[in-house]
Amino acid sequence: RQQRSQETVTRIEQATLALLQEQGFPALNTNAIATRAGVGIKSLYHLFPNKEAIICRLAMDWLAAVCAAQEAIRTQECGLQETLILLDQALDALDTRFVGYGALWQAMDLIPALREVEREHERGQITFWSERLRHFGCRWPEPALTALVRYFYRTADLVKQSAKEQGPAGQRMWQLHQQWLAQLLAAAIAEPDPERVWQAVPTLLTDTAG
Repeated sequence: RQQRSQETVTRIEQATLALLQEQGFPALNTNAIATRAGVGIKSLYHLFPNKEAIICRLAMDWLAAVCAAQEAIRTQECGLQETLILLDQALDALDTRFVGYGALWQAMDLIPALREVEREHERGQITFWSERLRHFGCRWPEPALTALVRYFYRTADLVKQSAKEQGPAGQRMWQLHQQWLAQLLAAAIAEPDPERVWQAVPTLLTDTAG
């Protein structure tokens, strides 16, 4: 019975992700989810009280999977460039598992109960990347390092999702952004004075474009 229940939960989750991708959160409803999952509406309500509860479970699973992927990479003691490549590959794998996390991410913004969860996740990301950059040799003061990591985290998420929405045409945009972020982080590791890095930004951008 427990195995059947878990199989039903999985079908409901996959149906929810597919419908999110196709229709977005506002058009999502439990009847459509039950139909797509091939389960009775009573069975769905036995497991989840509403569509928000399904999104919450998916979001928590996704955030936990991101953290697990990062921890696995951290234990390999990779360099900066390899860390960025491995993380990008891990996120692509999660994107397949969660049928396009962009739709899930957008739905999270519409559920008040998940806003603090997302903020807590960002704080965890800042801690993770700050520790990694310190490990690689970054000597920036803490406030400047935190600002850099927040910029890295937020822009990477936005650009990657935007690139995916544009299909093959967006791949070049993501590659350029990856190069820019890698050069910016490498500069922050090599130069202990943040102001000198920001002054060198035009040169970094020229190098990336080239």
